[in-house]
Amino acid sequence: MKIFSKKNLVIGIVLLAVGAGVWWYLESKKEAEDVPTEEVKRGVVVETVSVTGELLHEEYADLSFLTLGTVESVDASIGDRVTEGQKLITLDSPALESELNAARIALSIAEENEKLARRTWHSLRPEAREAKKLATEQARETLRGAMSQMKNSVMTSPLEGFLSKLDVRVGETVTAGKVIARVAKDSGFEIEARVPESDIAKLEKGMRARVTFDSLSDNEIFDAEVIDIDPASTVVQDVVSYKVTFRFPSTDERLKEGMTVNIDVETSKKEGVLVVPFRALTELNGVTYAEIKGTDGKLVKVEVVTGLEGDEGEVEVISGLSEGDRITLGAKQKN
Repeated sequence: MKIFSKKNLVIGIVLLAVGAGVWWYLESKKEAEDVPTEEVKRGVVVETVSVTGELLHEEYADLSFLTLGTVESVDASIGDRVTEGQKLITLDSPALESELNAARIALSIAEENEKLARRTWHSLRPEAREAKKLATEQARETLRGAMSQMKNSVMTSPLEGFLSKLDVRVGETVTAGKVIARVAKDSGFEIEARVPESDIAKLEKGMRARVTFDSLSDNEIFDAEVIDIDPASTVVQDVVSYKVTFRFPSTDERLKEGMTVNIDVETSKKEGVLVVPFRALTELNGVTYAEIKGTDGKLVKVEVVTGLEGDEGEVEVISGLSEGDRITLGAKQKN
């Protein structure tokens, strides 16, 4: 058996090392050539808040009862013209009538007792006279409460207009606070939307919006304007949102109250800035990086500072890149 000399062993190791180096160089060069890149250019970055809303009349009133009850009569229909104070819905109120009669009887008894006591008023002790007067006043207050409850069993229109919503039938039980009717004035439309707390700070009064409707073609775009932002939030199923109202001047006859509105508000826009695709950036330990392909084909990782994030997957670059740089895209980047 032939035994390799020490010299041959060294030569073999050197050749292997050279071969490995050549292979690594060719592979890395091939990898750099295969990595997709894109040129850093100047462009426009637009940030938009998109929400859905509801089309409503500018002046309307949602109506509900203050107490639980059964509907005895419905005295108007959707679309009817109504006047202020007109009766719309009445609850069956035998229990309230009983309470009202009992309160009237109690007041009569209290007043009669006070009247009898006044025949010998000066002989009564001060606390006894005060008790008689207090009993009468309490009975009056109880009667006022019963009369108020009886009045609240009848729903009337708070304004002149038309009945745009009616969600109740005779015999149904209504709960306190549930909106069952709406009266609207013949006025223009506005839009109400719920904006999540993550976006509400981006909105300001006077901002313009582009709106479309589910019931119309997406190509039919209308203009609107932010006119009011509620300072207090609403929480529904642990989701915090704020009501934002938009002025909507259109009088298109196809539009109806209650239609769903798709709203896009342009909250920020920068023109002539360096723009790269978001997928060209990676983040490591809170630092954002991009990968530049040099003229020699080598890839160099550089730290970048970003600004406005657009809606189309583009990002503004404030520093770290220059116009004309070629940056790698997607998952080929190394962290």
